Amino acid sequence: MSRAAPALLVLSASAIVLAFPRTSLSSLTFVALAPTLVVTARARSPHEAFRAGFAMGFLAHVGLLWWIARLYATEITYPWMRLPMMLALAGFEALFYGAAFWAWHRVHAHRPWLWPGVWVATEYARSLTSLAFPWTVLANALATQPLFLQPAALGGVWLLDLGVATMNLLAFEATRRRRAGLAWVLGVVAWGLLGAALMGEERGTVHVAIVQPNALPEFKWHERGRSRVLGDLEDLSFAAAASLGSSGQRLLVWPETALPVVLRPHGGAELWLTRLVDELGVPLIAGTLGTTWFRGEEMLTNAAVVVSPGAGVTGRYDKMHLVPFSEKMPFSDLVPALKRINFGQGDYARGKDPTPLRVGGMDASVLICFEAILPSLVRRHVRAGGELLVNITNDSWFGNTGAPQQHASIALIRCVEHRRWMVRAANTGVSMVVDPWGRVHARGGLFDRAVIVGAVSPRRDLTPYAILGDWVGWLGALAFVWAVVPRRTRP
Repeated sequence: MSRAAPALLVLSASAIVLAFPRTSLSSLTFVALAPTLVVTARARSPHEAFRAGFAMGFLAHVGLLWWIARLYATEITYPWMRLPMMLALAGFEALFYGAAFWAWHRVHAHRPWLWPGVWVATEYARSLTSLAFPWTVLANALATQPLFLQPAALGGVWLLDLGVATMNLLAFEATRRRRAGLAWVLGVVAWGLLGAALMGEERGTVHVAIVQPNALPEFKWHERGRSRVLGDLEDLSFAAAASLGSSGQRLLVWPETALPVVLRPHGGAELWLTRLVDELGVPLIAGTLGTTWFRGEEMLTNAAVVVSPGAGVTGRYDKMHLVPFSEKMPFSDLVPALKRINFGQGDYARGKDPTPLRVGGMDASVLICFEAILPSLVRRHVRAGGELLVNITNDSWFGNTGAPQQHASIALIRCVEHRRWMVRAANTGVSMVVDPWGRVHARGGLFDRAVIVGAVSPRRDLTPYAILGDWVGWLGALAFVWAVVPRRTRP
């Protein structure tokens, strides 16, 4: 490996980090991988290319995921585990980078055009199984530029990722051929023109209000602070209802676990919530805790409920994708012995039904917390009949880092993939109303106690991505297989 190789790897990793929020220099995604493509093309073996790709990926993920080492200590049973957790996750994600550049070394001389598919395959693999964490998919960095998001309606974030990888391949080729540099420029222009052609306009017809209570962990989950949290919810909800007026379709949304109690049928919390909604006169989607029975044991669920004026609780959704090592030990339902390994994680029951919740004359698909970063799961919700996306989350445990902005920006891509409006309610921010083209129409600040008001419209049309699914990811998998199959040589 050349003396310049370490500097080039650091350059790639730095570009990836800067492309994401908070800095949001998203145009860097079009060139960020090129320095590592140069290094790994010159590697002496595929194994050396793997090590270089792994090193770059590890540095990039440490830069993107450092917030894990800063998580609120009150939210972590063993605070000393935050740094090891972050390093372990960065190492795990870097394995996929290593695999991509290992395959690139095998094809760069004779089949370089396979690279975009190879890259998409390794990115797509990170979205599968209960360990899925596609937070740092490179195309996610484009979320701050709606113009470049529009092809997602055709092939999801994976089509965007394919485009990003292609632009990086052209940037690599530009180091050897001038014409490739011109092709890179034309590619960026063509992408922008396609985005402009796919953009649209739509006015919301349903008035919505988001309550952002800014309930900090040290108060929310303790008896001494719970009455204060409930009082804040009540005050903000009356202010929100007043801002919506008294006519037309209206909707009020609270964040994930906004009601920090177990909501049991006919229990005190449910009676309080029903009375409040009757007084407000506005239907409510609220995050809370539910219960269900699994293998003869009562278990908690991370839930959202619909409460309608005069009708009480009329629907509930239980979170389907639980955060690994936080809400659930991965694969513990299949191998119960894994529950004996205690990192301080919860043991929530997994929801199984993506059926939307009927509220205010609409079918709303509720996505709780990290569920909004999972393309295939959101597609299941929309295919089940979702006319509106409602993302409720509690990002207070991220603290004042770049993670809340990163989390919020990824959700914008889900709107474009399915041409759906989104109402995003976050306990401490970022709460927002987003249109089907990924543009933010109303937004709350971080760590603000606020009410955010906007308007949305239910939609039932299905995009090509909603119909066809992850076809780009599967094509990428075929490209990866082709890349690793030994190339025949003539005798």
